[in-house]
Amino acid sequence: MPVRIKSVTGKKRTWIFHTIKEWGRLEWLTACCVLLIRFLFYLLGNKPQIGGDTHTYVELTWRKFLAGERMPLYPLLIWANRLLFRDGYLLGVVVCQIILSLISILFLYRAVRMATKNRGIACIIAFFYGGNPWIMNADLTILTESLAISISVFLLYHTVCYLQSPSLRRGLAMVFFVLSAVLLKSALSVYVAAYLIFMGIQFFCEKDRRKITIKVSAALLGIVLLLFCYAGQVWKNAGTFSLDKRGVRHMLFTCLETDLYKNYPDRELVEEIDRIFLENDKVVNWAVTDPITQLFGEERKEQNIRIREFSRYCIRTEPGVYVRYLLGRFVRVTNDGYKIKQADLEENSFLFRVLYDTLGVLFPIVKVGHFYLIGGATFLLLVIKWKKEKACPWYYLGTSGMLMVILVSVIVGTYCCYVRCLSYALPFAYAGLALLFRDLLKGLEKCRE
Repeated sequence: MPVRIKSVTGKKRTWIFHTIKEWGRLEWLTACCVLLIRFLFYLLGNKPQIGGDTHTYVELTWRKFLAGERMPLYPLLIWANRLLFRDGYLLGVVVCQIILSLISILFLYRAVRMATKNRGIACIIAFFYGGNPWIMNADLTILTESLAISISVFLLYHTVCYLQSPSLRRGLAMVFFVLSAVLLKSALSVYVAAYLIFMGIQFFCEKDRRKITIKVSAALLGIVLLLFCYAGQVWKNAGTFSLDKRGVRHMLFTCLETDLYKNYPDRELVEEIDRIFLENDKVVNWAVTDPITQLFGEERKEQNIRIREFSRYCIRTEPGVYVRYLLGRFVRVTNDGYKIKQADLEENSFLFRVLYDTLGVLFPIVKVGHFYLIGGATFLLLVIKWKKEKACPWYYLGTSGMLMVILVSVIVGTYCCYVRCLSYALPFAYAGLALLFRDLLKGLEKCRE
């Protein structure tokens, strides 16, 4: 929890200074290793790196925002750096991401240490999180992934603080980072649902905390109201009641991949889709869907309305096919890992590629299948401990619950790019791994006795 101590000058210091002051050799060794790795990576890597969606953040206007193009937090960060650094604003964004990413390592260390009461485990988790090449590469890229990971770590830390010592201030700190996450990425709106469920469970399990729980829940409901108002604006401007106008396109992808589009009664439309689809070797991507969307109207709003109706009709004709397709997604993504694409790697210098290959030996690639294992193991322990101790083991509920919510919402609700879209699951996976390590050590100690 955030401890504040007074310095000799009488001024208050935050827990950050207190934490660093009490560090031992293990913490300093971990910090030096991580800083050295990150310094070399940032120094040798290309920066800033431009992604396929970068322009949608750089060029976001108020009108595009109200049409569900993108959430405003990242464009505001870009705008602030443009105001400060003019032509070098994208490099300024990268520097901001690097600073926040470095701070997040300390927050993750502190959160794990509080949750496990084990300095060694906290250092190990901080080392592997801090040296993860994919996270460092995200820091150099003009996309939301780096900031989403950092905000998720800050949310995780304040949640641990709240669980250890519930107060309205700590509860509102959680709500603040939930709101920050939603304003960064529409997909992170699942955090609102997850924390409302968390508050509901707390309300029934922790009777002495109900007053605080009600107040924190009210703040979360305020975010829900805000999101509903925004979704109404997107409906008005883009024809879909959601935070992201791209949702209907994901449904269209599904209909194309499963051939459910062939069940639509308008045979002329189906034949046109067939023609475009076959011309592109039946490979589903944005290049295919762009000409297909033109068949549903000239304006974006009309297209979205008609595509939504079209997709819902097709999916309802054979719901079993749709369910099997979704389950297949979970299987197919299992082996996808957090690694830099070969094409992007070759654009970097020889020294960077050598560094990346070396880090690949030290830091094993995290895969989506690992999320399944960590989430499943923590959920199993959640059930065992809850039954045995007759009290909710909140850390296990939080890590397994957040992993489950993120995995289901992303894999079901989006199309492709699962690893990138699942980036904000990484902090919860590392936290879950820390809990499993702690239980493993306790089990070994009991065996020795």
